[in-house]
Amino acid sequence: MRSVSLALAILAATLSWATGSAVADDWETVDTPNDVKIFDTDIQGSTIWFSTHGEGLVGYDGNSWVTHKTEDGGIRRNTWNYRVYVDSGGRKWITRDSDLTIDCLDDNGTFSNKTDDSWSYYSYPDDLANNRVFSAAEDLSGRVWFGMRDENHSRTGTLELFIDHGDTVEWVHYDNAWSPDSTCFADDDVRALVVDQDGRLWIGYNAAGIDVWDYGDPLVFADDTWLHYGEDSGLPDDQVHTLALGSDGRVWVGTLGGLGVFNAASESWATVEELPGNQVRALAEDGQGHMWVGTNEGVAMLYGNLGIASTYDESDGLADSRIDHIAVDKASGDVWAVSVNELIDDTELNLFRSGIVAGMGNLFVYPNPWREDESAQMVQIYGAPETSEVEVLDLSGQLMARLEPSEPYIWDSLDDSFDEVPSGVYILRVELPNGDVQFLKVAIIR
Repeated sequence: MRSVSLALAILAATLSWATGSAVADDWETVDTPNDVKIFDTDIQGSTIWFSTHGEGLVGYDGNSWVTHKTEDGGIRRNTWNYRVYVDSGGRKWITRDSDLTIDCLDDNGTFSNKTDDSWSYYSYPDDLANNRVFSAAEDLSGRVWFGMRDENHSRTGTLELFIDHGDTVEWVHYDNAWSPDSTCFADDDVRALVVDQDGRLWIGYNAAGIDVWDYGDPLVFADDTWLHYGEDSGLPDDQVHTLALGSDGRVWVGTLGGLGVFNAASESWATVEELPGNQVRALAEDGQGHMWVGTNEGVAMLYGNLGIASTYDESDGLADSRIDHIAVDKASGDVWAVSVNELIDDTELNLFRSGIVAGMGNLFVYPNPWREDESAQMVQIYGAPETSEVEVLDLSGQLMARLEPSEPYIWDSLDDSFDEVPSGVYILRVELPNGDVQFLKVAIIR
């Protein structure tokens, strides 16, 4: 049995509550410049970007706001900017339903200084074969794909590929007329795109499930392979709202009827149960590999094993339980969520300072305090890899329980004899795989 000195235990017990509970209690509503209507959001490091109706492109770096409008000489339209996508080079792509289809901002890494901004413009029909863009994704070679909707329903597929050759750029259009195989694209309304760790393009449709295109060289069709997934092959629903790639390689699919997760290693689908709402509209991963899910009835945070860690709705501070967009700052743990209220044509920007950041030394306990009559979950210890050793001690240093490896670690508020521990403050001793030892504290209230 490992012994812990009384002095060390008392020292651990005097740590601030912030050390033992990094999770915030509530969401807050963030005021935006001119109360803008937000259509989409993407994150660049710790800077959050918004495409809007009325204010062009808006950014926030945690201290100040920047607005790019037509009168600044940059973005071509202030209104109806549907999507914003930040690529790996820091370029901001703004897409819309217009012949002025795509604008691209390269701010040269200077957030608020507009004097060195560089803008590129791409229009229909000069550059693009369609003028409605709903999604974007970058592939492993730095090329950017755009998912389109064909209003005339004459081109099933409708993708545009942007290739930057350095001195010149090239746009390539794809639909069923492009390929020898006229059945390669399932639909003409592409709503979500993501590139998986093997370089395959996942294409989510408004009403036709998903195509997975392994294209190799995107200009050569002969070596391509296709897979299709729908309700009959594992998807919760054929109407796909959003796609996300997890850091572990799994592909997450948000649909009108729930959340599906594809494991490439086993080539199998799993469905996440008991989400706040069945309509999954937004997905974003945090620094610990947890997936944040925006639904029509609130937000859920999921463990890697697909279990639900926490759920949030208006009672937790959300301005509206319907969540259409989510972005996570992995450095700070801040979770940004956009609520869209279509009935009154309004949006709200919600912020949750979760404290969940990358790195196995980022330990925290939730809920803290744990209340027997109020806490639906057991005590959970985040940030400790499964090969850690986690022990529960009382304030005298007496060992109360050793926890089984899991992600997160779970304590049922019982000691090793399966007896309830009394109300009080307890010390969690966490020895990480590298030998570092950290102490947290948790309050038990019965």
